[in-house]
Amino acid sequence: MTRLLTHTESDIARRATVRLDPETTVDRTVDAELFGKFGEHLYSPRNVSNILEAQTLFNPTLGSWKFQDRRFGADGGRGGIHDPAEIDDRIGTYAETHDLPEADRFRAAYRDGTALFWFPYGDGVTTSPDVGTAEDRAQRIEVRSRDDPAGIAQWCHFPLHRTRTFEGKTTLRATDETDVRIAIHSPVADDGTLGDPVAATTVTAGTEFETVPFALDVPASAPDDALLGVSVTTVGEANIVLDRLLVYPDDHVETADPELVELLDGLPVLRWPGGNFASGYDWKDGVGPVEDRPTRPNPAWDAIETNLFGTDEFLQFCDAIDAEPVICVNAGDGTLEEAAQWVEYCNGSADTEMGALRAEHGHPEPYDVTYWEIGNEIYGEWQITWSTPGGYADRFDRFRAAMTAVDDSIELMATGNRLTDWNDPTVETLAGDEWLTDHVLIEAHADATTDPVELFNAHTGLASQLGEEYRDVAVDCRDARVDPRLAITELQLFTRFDEAADADAAASTEGEPIATGDTDTLSAATLPNSHSITEAVFDATVRTQCIRDGDVRMVTHSGIGNHGGGIRHRKARTWADPCLYGRKLEMGLIGGTPIGVELTAGTFSTETAFGTDTSRWFGELRPVEDEPVVDAVAVVDADDHDVALVLTHRDAGTGPIEVTIDGESLFADAESVAVETLTAASMHAENTLEEPTRISPTHEDVPVEDTAVTLSLSPYSVVRVTVD
Repeated sequence: MTRLLTHTESDIARRATVRLDPETTVDRTVDAELFGKFGEHLYSPRNVSNILEAQTLFNPTLGSWKFQDRRFGADGGRGGIHDPAEIDDRIGTYAETHDLPEADRFRAAYRDGTALFWFPYGDGVTTSPDVGTAEDRAQRIEVRSRDDPAGIAQWCHFPLHRTRTFEGKTTLRATDETDVRIAIHSPVADDGTLGDPVAATTVTAGTEFETVPFALDVPASAPDDALLGVSVTTVGEANIVLDRLLVYPDDHVETADPELVELLDGLPVLRWPGGNFASGYDWKDGVGPVEDRPTRPNPAWDAIETNLFGTDEFLQFCDAIDAEPVICVNAGDGTLEEAAQWVEYCNGSADTEMGALRAEHGHPEPYDVTYWEIGNEIYGEWQITWSTPGGYADRFDRFRAAMTAVDDSIELMATGNRLTDWNDPTVETLAGDEWLTDHVLIEAHADATTDPVELFNAHTGLASQLGEEYRDVAVDCRDARVDPRLAITELQLFTRFDEAADADAAASTEGEPIATGDTDTLSAATLPNSHSITEAVFDATVRTQCIRDGDVRMVTHSGIGNHGGGIRHRKARTWADPCLYGRKLEMGLIGGTPIGVELTAGTFSTETAFGTDTSRWFGELRPVEDEPVVDAVAVVDADDHDVALVLTHRDAGTGPIEVTIDGESLFADAESVAVETLTAASMHAENTLEEPTRISPTHEDVPVEDTAVTLSLSPYSVVRVTVD
């Protein structure tokens, strides 16, 4: 194997040199698939509902909410809970998470038969569950009012900063033909009381279910960031069944959020629909007219699944952002026939059974989906219908036969696990064009006694450990006569802050700096997590290692929505985490041929903090010893640049580093290089609703002097240097 990085240790901590060596190279280019993302239907409304999807209301299908049990069942997955006290706690968390005025109104309404996130509005209202068009839960609303409208309502935010015109449709019926008002209210008082309607329309509920379109225009009198109320009401005596109420901004992109389309434009690869969710998902629930799609309990997470965002919506979204889709099929409780039919729905001609169904749904041309992942983490008891290593290999063989019988041009991806012997029987079954996946989900626990520098450095030092582990997997593949095609289909750090069990230990650190790189004692507020700059630096080190080694050819980073690093959404505003900007910087390497880098730099270690006491390790983050404080990868002839170099500052204990880059012949004809820098003042810094782009790339042109440039590499930074 060609060694693309050679490191010489320097005793000058704040100075490093990088010499580019175009004579040392490899016969491959940087894959675009290394810069993908992953989105899962989870924690609704947090990741797909109200984030990927532009629909604005909470629980728009008035579904039966599933409050998830934290424990695993014997056959995998998690069931629901029914303890009233715990349900009350969860409802309180929802209200706080979504900036809603109070939880008690939700709690009382839920106990009285109103769908979660909705509550009775006005006098003389009685609610109960009922049955909707897809044989799922609908909402019965009985009204006995005099002159004032009465029914149900909810609090929500609309993207008024973008548009004030909203289009919707509602599916409903009544025992007798009834006029139903749909209204938007502003303002909402601090106690949740709805103000007068500022926009309203009337639809007619007949005696049979009917889906009725409507439109609403919100006037300028409602502030951009206002909390609004939405109500569905009648006057007098009425008995209606409301099956769904969908409200979309008029600028949606095939029901997707337009801001998300803009932020993810040019994304190479997008994996969907799970995640754990995939192991209990029936894809047929998410196709066809929305009024025929059932709302189900989320099979893996605390929530419901509205099925408003299904296969067609996902593939239309991929088309809008020019992404290659990766579909993760249900290899948990799903059948071979379901998987094969899903392939036919996506790729079959219109004269096949499932292709004809797709055409009936408005998409006559095949989508031609190439990548199909067979299951998600089937090795874990948290998966519905988990399996043994040999059981999964058998399952993969059977799914392969069924799916390739429909389309033998697809590329299949097998569920892998680098940390156990899980891969052994599966590797023996792989064919030459099939992939083996893995997940790098780093859960590290910390408390007030944790040194933040050690925590940060343990993450940035992981890439070398991963490199060793994936090289071992690649050897196993080659021993089985398979060209290793490895994919990290979930990548993210999960840092948890544990409240100190020992009050004396917590008190002993209160207010006293314990880190050399950050000045604050570690707390829940200063924890480096997936929304912070730490995720961007961590991701860069992992991708750099993948580029150097060449066996990991795809990375779909977690996740799109609030669950993980990438996109944030709150109060109908959408913004990017630092790691999204870091990924875009690194995409400047795509298509380039990696070349040699000779690095002279200081090193960092975490051995002094951890020693041999494994109880102090951060989960699977082993002690780091003598890792370079700077990481570097360089390419020539990339898609967008003649020369591209990415640098990361890996050591929270070292301040700014003066880096001299000697480009030799590569810089000979250049007067300057373009430098894009993503950095932050602290490891826990993140973008916020109030400051959505405070951590975003800055640009400068740095002059070339005698084929070299010198720049200052700040702590917590990812930097791209290019020559065109």
